[in-house]
Amino acid sequence: MTTQRDDQTSLPIPVTRDRPVVKCLDCKTPLTNRKSRLWGRGEKCRHDLTSAPSPGRFDVEQDELPDA
Repeated sequence: MTTQRDDQTSLPIPVTRDRPVVKCLDCKTPLTNRKSRLWGRGEKCRHDLTSAPSPGRFDVEQDELPDA
């Protein structure tokens, strides 16, 4: 029978006051808000990724499918 001392699930999770520093993948500045930390990129770098012009519509060349 396992006792509370032997049971690994009863061990406390260490709590730290300071979060680890996460830096932007592009410009290497420290990320401070939650959304930036989730993306791994700062506000400006995220905006640069989403503001790229779309390539536009074009016709795709492809061979016809054979009749089944």
